[in-house]
Amino acid sequence: MAAAFGNTPLGLSSQILNLGAVLTRKPDLKVPRYQRPYTWTDSEVRELIQDLWDAHERKAPFYFIGQIVLVKNHGKLEISDGQQRLATLTMLFAYARDRMPGRAKPYQTLIMDGDRPRLILRDEDANYFLGKVQEPGHMAALSREQDTGIESRDLFKLAARTIEAELAKIESDRDLDNFMSYVARCCTLNVVDADERGCAQTVFHTLNKRGSPLSSADIIKSDLIENSKLSNAEADAAARKWEETEALFEREDFAKLLYMMPFLLTGEQMRSPGDLASFRSAVDNAGGVYKFLFEQLPRYALALRSIFAGSVNVGAASADVNRRVALMKQVEKWDWAPPAIAFLAEHSHEPERARKFFQALDGFTFACELSAIDNRVREKRYALAVKKVGDDKALYSEGGLVLSAAESDRLIFTLNRSRKRDRQRRMLMMRLEAAMPGGNLLTMTDDVTVEHILPKSGGSWWNERIPDPALRAELAHLLGNLVLITYEQNKDADNKPYDKKKKIYFETPNAPIHKLTEDIRPIQEWTLQAIEERHERLVRILCDDWGITRAG
Repeated sequence: MAAAFGNTPLGLSSQILNLGAVLTRKPDLKVPRYQRPYTWTDSEVRELIQDLWDAHERKAPFYFIGQIVLVKNHGKLEISDGQQRLATLTMLFAYARDRMPGRAKPYQTLIMDGDRPRLILRDEDANYFLGKVQEPGHMAALSREQDTGIESRDLFKLAARTIEAELAKIESDRDLDNFMSYVARCCTLNVVDADERGCAQTVFHTLNKRGSPLSSADIIKSDLIENSKLSNAEADAAARKWEETEALFEREDFAKLLYMMPFLLTGEQMRSPGDLASFRSAVDNAGGVYKFLFEQLPRYALALRSIFAGSVNVGAASADVNRRVALMKQVEKWDWAPPAIAFLAEHSHEPERARKFFQALDGFTFACELSAIDNRVREKRYALAVKKVGDDKALYSEGGLVLSAAESDRLIFTLNRSRKRDRQRRMLMMRLEAAMPGGNLLTMTDDVTVEHILPKSGGSWWNERIPDPALRAELAHLLGNLVLITYEQNKDADNKPYDKKKKIYFETPNAPIHKLTEDIRPIQEWTLQAIEERHERLVRILCDDWGITRAG
C-alpha cells in the first residue's frame, strides 16, 4: 500500500556519503553569495583535526561530522549548510598534496576537477582560495602571509598555519598519507539535496531548530532502567528519580548534562550525544547503574543547575565564584563545566578551597579560549581536574589547572597582540571589565560594544597625531585603546577627535559608564604613550585576577 505514495518526497533526498564522494560530486559545489564568509578560527580547526585523528587512532569505521544541505541552482550545487567544514577539509587535503608530491594526484583530485575547483567559495573569496589553496604549491606560503585586513582571508591564513602546525606533528609521510586517506574514506556526512532554496532553508531550519534534542536521553534512560537487573520497585523509583532530575532543567540543558556525564564519571568524552555504549561503559566503571541513578546523577544535576542559575553556594566565596562562573559561561565551549560540576558536587562546603579552584579554572579556561594551551592536552588537563578534584597537589601542578611558565608567556603574548576578532575581543573586554575594581558583570547579550578610541580607520585629526598607518593599525586593536560603550554611543563617536569622544563617553544621558571607560577619564591626551601605558596596566589587572604570574 505504501508504494502507492512513493518512497521519497518530490524535490528532496538524503544519503550518507564519505568526504571523498561529497567533494567529487557533479555538478561542482558552490557557496552562494548570501552565505556568510569563512569564519572558523584556529580553535575550530584544531578541534576538527584532533577529533579526526582520535577516530583514526582508535580505528573507528567512520567519523560522522554532521549534515550538509545542498540546493540545485544554475548547474551548481549550492551549499546551504556545511561551508566551514568543507573549506577546512579542502585545506587539509591541500597541505597533504603539497607536502607529499609523490601522492599529490589523488589529493588534488579531491580539490580540483582538471582546471575547475571542486569547491567554489563566495565571489569575494573564490579567486583567493583558488590561488592560495586549490592550485598546488602555495599552502606553506599562505601560512606565512601577513594580515590583509580582510577577515575571511586572514582566517584562511590562520587555518593554514594551524593545519601546518598540527599535521607537522605527524612526522612520517606514510603516517600522514594513511591519516588523510582515512579522512577521505571514513569522514562521513549526511547529504541532503533539495531542488530549490526555500526547501533547503526549511530543511536547514528544521535540522537545527526543531526536533527533540533529547531523543538519545530516552534511549539512555530505557537502557539504564530496563537492562540493569533492577527489581520492579527499584526500576519504578529510578524512573521517578530520573523524571525529578530532568524536571530541574530545560530539555536542551538536561541534554548537556547527559553529554557531560561520561567525562564526569571517568574522564572519557562521549564522542556523540547518542553513543550509548560509551555512556553505559562509563556508568558501569563508576559504580554501576544504581549508584548513578540515585547518587551521581542527582548530585551532579544540582551542581549544574546552580551554575545555570548563577546561584552557586560556597559560603563566603559565593560572590567571587559566581562572578567567575558567569564569565566562563560566555565562552562558547563549556569544557570547564565538568570540573566545576565535579568540584561543587564534592566540595561546596569549603569556601577558600572553592575560591582557589575557580580562580585557577577561570584562568585556565580563558587561556584555552585564547589558544595559549596546546589543543592536544586540554582534554587531559580538564579530565585530571575532574578525577583529582580533591587532590590539591595534582590540581595546582603544571599538569593540572596551573599554567606552565611557557603557557603563561604564550598567554601574555596573546594578550599583547592586536585583537582583531570581534567576538573574542568583545568577550575579553567584558572579562577585563569584571576584573576592574568595582567592575560590571556583563554578558554577550547586553547593549555593550567595543569602541576603538584611536579609530580603526583613522581620520584627519588622528592621522596628524599618529601619521604612520601601520602603527595606527597596530595600536587601534590593542586592549589599551579600547573601551566599552553602547551601540548608539559607538555610532556617534565614529572617528571624532579625542575630546569630543570623551563627551560622548561621559555625557550621554542614561548611558552606563563602565569601569573600563571610566579608566580613561583622567587621561588628557590620547597618545602612543597613553595607549601603551594603559595596555600594560590592563594586562596586569587581568593576570592578577587570574592569579597568573607574569615573566619579568
